[in-house]
Amino acid sequence: MRQGLIRKGIATAVATVALLGGAAIAAPSASAVTTAKCNLDEPDRDYYKIDTDGVNLRKGPGTGYTSLGLLSKGTKFTYYCTKTYPEVWWYGKVTSGPHKGQTGWVYADYVTY
Repeated sequence: MRQGLIRKGIATAVATVALLGGAAIAAPSASAVTTAKCNLDEPDRDYYKIDTDGVNLRKGPGTGYTSLGLLSKGTKFTYYCTKTYPEVWWYGKVTSGPHKGQTGWVYADYVTY
């Protein structure tokens, strides 16, 4: 349910940007981490966690990108930005567990707060 609401909010933001001619100004995040693959940037959020075992942390936003490792249920994840089309992927940093400190992409359906 939460992910559905998040996706609706993201879709609304993307549609608004499109209606405004594609220009958007976003405040830089506290960590100033950016990636060209993001199309939606919001302030960093560090209260997310992985909600199932065996979630791939990937080099890019899609299953075609190399896995950097598997994340366990309960692994903490700091969100930096989103890739919203055709699927919703979140870029951020792992903040607990064996991959702590590593940045990468996770499929948004596997993240909760």
